[in-house]
Amino acid sequence: MLKNNKLRARNLIVIFSIIFILNIITIISDLMQYSMLNSLEGFSMEEAELNDLRQSIIGITMFSVYVCCYVLFILWFRRAYYNLHQVVKHLEHSEGWAAGAWFVPFINFFRPYQIMRELYVESEKYISKIKPDYTKKLNVTFVGLWWTLWIIASFLERIGMRLNLKAETLDEIINATTINLINEIFTIPLSLIIIKVIKDYSVVENELFEMEKSKGIEITDESIPLIE
Repeated sequence: MLKNNKLRARNLIVIFSIIFILNIITIISDLMQYSMLNSLEGFSMEEAELNDLRQSIIGITMFSVYVCCYVLFILWFRRAYYNLHQVVKHLEHSEGWAAGAWFVPFINFFRPYQIMRELYVESEKYISKIKPDYTKKLNVTFVGLWWTLWIIASFLERIGMRLNLKAETLDEIINATTINLINEIFTIPLSLIIIKVIKDYSVVENELFEMEKSKGIEITDESIPLIE
């Protein structure tokens, strides 16, 4: 039995679109902070407090959205790999790795990429065997680009968090703000690319569903609870 993944894909595209917008807002806010910190005329305590309040609100909002995004992405990713396991029996990893790989040190640097690449390659390979006239729609280059940007953004985020926690002097706060800005700039194309990756794979996955449905394979509907 295959499990419908359309709703999860749509939810992910929406939340990554929100992250894209929030990142632009965050960049503007960080530029305002950077400008204030580097002002030759200095800044008042009131300006500093308003800046800290704005940054805190944006930071809490971004953190909440990111947590939601991570959960939804893993749910979508695992279901996509589960579905592929139902039709392709020689996949490299078990379904559980689609979720667990994100939490295992060192392995989380390469296995999610391997699984996403496998989704791209094996799905179209399977469809091509059944439909010789099938025209490929997926380009694994975007998977590599997504993962490269993800690794860079994750690395910069960790540096930024450490600098933010330790920052006490004006120069240290400026350095932390600079790293945050660089990370946010990387996150903008990352959001756009992952939206494309999800959209492209969803098209192929839906084609896979239709092909299997014509063989009498059961497909769950959208009413199935999200956590299943």
